[in-house]
Amino acid sequence: MAKKTDTVVEAIYPVDPPTGPEWAAAPPPVAIDTEWLLTNGLGSFAMGTVAGVNTRRYHSLLDAATRPPVGRINTLTSLNEMVRYDTECFELAAHEFTDGAFHPKGWQHIEHFEKGLGCRWVYVTGAVRITKTLRLLWRRNLGVVSYRVEPAGGASRYGVNPEKVTLSLRPLIGMRDYHHLRRAMWGDPGFTAKHNDANLTIASPDGTTLYLHADAGAFVEGNDWWYNFKRRAESRRQQDDVEDLFSPGWFEHTFNDITRQVSTLNLYFGTEPINVDDFKGEDARVPHLRKMITHVKKQIGDAVKPNTLAGLVTAADDFVVEREVDGEPMMTILAGYPWFADWGRDTMISLPGLLLSTGRYDEAKRTLTAYARHIRNGRVPNRFDDYGGEPHYNTVDASLWFIHAALEYVELTGDKKAWNHTLAKACSAILGAYERGTDDEIAMDADGLISAGNDHTQLTWMDAKRDGVVFTPRHGKAVEINALWYRALVGCAERLGDPLLDKLAKKVKRSFNKTFWSDDLGFCIDHVNAHGEDHSLRPNQVIAVSLPVSPLSAKRQKAIMDLVREKLLTPRGLRTLAIDDWNYHGHYDGSMFDRDSAYHRGTVWAWPIGPYVEGYLRANKFSKDAIQHTRSAIKPLLDALAVDSLGQLHEVFDGNAPHRSEGCIAQAWSVAEVLRAVVLIESKKN
Repeated sequence: MAKKTDTVVEAIYPVDPPTGPEWAAAPPPVAIDTEWLLTNGLGSFAMGTVAGVNTRRYHSLLDAATRPPVGRINTLTSLNEMVRYDTECFELAAHEFTDGAFHPKGWQHIEHFEKGLGCRWVYVTGAVRITKTLRLLWRRNLGVVSYRVEPAGGASRYGVNPEKVTLSLRPLIGMRDYHHLRRAMWGDPGFTAKHNDANLTIASPDGTTLYLHADAGAFVEGNDWWYNFKRRAESRRQQDDVEDLFSPGWFEHTFNDITRQVSTLNLYFGTEPINVDDFKGEDARVPHLRKMITHVKKQIGDAVKPNTLAGLVTAADDFVVEREVDGEPMMTILAGYPWFADWGRDTMISLPGLLLSTGRYDEAKRTLTAYARHIRNGRVPNRFDDYGGEPHYNTVDASLWFIHAALEYVELTGDKKAWNHTLAKACSAILGAYERGTDDEIAMDADGLISAGNDHTQLTWMDAKRDGVVFTPRHGKAVEINALWYRALVGCAERLGDPLLDKLAKKVKRSFNKTFWSDDLGFCIDHVNAHGEDHSLRPNQVIAVSLPVSPLSAKRQKAIMDLVREKLLTPRGLRTLAIDDWNYHGHYDGSMFDRDSAYHRGTVWAWPIGPYVEGYLRANKFSKDAIQHTRSAIKPLLDALAVDSLGQLHEVFDGNAPHRSEGCIAQAWSVAEVLRAVVLIESKKN
């Protein structure tokens, strides 16, 4: 854990699970449903539950990015920890098996848990207290689990304080692609395990090697398979949910006199050779975080509690990574943990919050210029393939969000060099391609508006498609796409001094109002195509109000925001469909088909809270009442940092109250837009 400083850098999220006979058979919900996430700046991560029960295929002490930020391998899946003294034996680990049984039941011994820049568990086993700490090294595929063993103040069942305590640590190894579960019945995985003294290496045929080193004791060989681990979160998603794990043996050390000296054991692990000196000194991430926290604090003062601010900035930092494409390094933003890589749309929406709000201007420039290099036919890549790295261009809005992010960057920093050298050319290429027409039937119509796609495509952010079914078809002219188009034209016309773009922007403004505004509805039509108009009330029109320039009149902007406040706003973000719509889905659960069906048909997303806050403030001229309302609107999301996924914000939530969290446990644009909203509100309050 980080040292205490004047500026709170390490946000602490404590959990004290309930104990008692009612939790003898299974962990309490707060322990098994509350998850934690640690990241290392490479795309690697550790993830699990307070109880220590792995409930997802992604849970492990190190999912290592072997081709940062992707190529992630679930390496050290778990540890079986056993404490022995006198004739007593206690197990700290906890697993769930397919027969419904839990074994061991280590949660019964948890006195306290907290998540900061690492995770800490305090176990009390009769006469002995064990404090276990897990942390990852910053920008290294290395981690350490540390154990401190001391008297608990009580006595063993024989009435004595034990002097000798033996701690055994058995690694349970996955060594698999983190999307896939391993089964022993599929045959010998071909692991090669070698050890000497307290060192162990395990190599897999794919070239990945896991190194483990204990700084005391020795390794005891004992190859074994453990079978039928149940992953209950996968069961809920109706995916394969059973795993087998390999163990080559265990590390063991006996502490000879815990009553007279500090007794510790460190188990180092990672996919690179271990040098214990790398783990000494201050966490390299601390000064990096301190700089960002200080930058945000200068903008917002003391409006947010120090722990909340530190947590929000740390959460934002979790997503910013580097990747290599075509042999060149580039900055990028991971869309979410555990299963998303970097997506162009998510990166551009997240960039103002994650990078500009925190003063990371150089990283913002590097991200924009890197994506600019990969523009093809006026299109920014939506994602890069996890395995081959090839860019995929299946989006209409990533390019428009790119222009918005580029304009925001230049307007904030005044970086004319980056604009003149790279960004102006990229923005012009996008505008020209969209005006002329490009792939996926993306083209400007005679009225100046952008139309995109067909019955079989899903090019906007509401892009769920499974088994050939497009659940939220929005091809044709979509309201937020044309709001972004208008923003791009106005912003680039001004910065480029182009009268033709200015003329086109005026035309788009007239067409936008004619096409999308409905006096009968009192809000904007969501999209228009050959099949007709979609009159669903969705949050997409909020973007038309939130951008620095809007095609809508002040009266229409306020009407939209008042209705969205009434119909779509929840404590966790905005519903993707009004609750009284015949197509509304109030729960996001079941099979992947069921989840995709509900994904944008009522499910709450956190990220639109950013456009909502900005739109509401703009529509109400940043009045004191508007500031108070928007501050109240984001408070539940700030509070959510301390629950469910400690120190992070989920991707989605049920549309129905109490808005159960679902999807990725950590989503970039959820965090980015809450952070951006905080800065926007608190920097405008005076």
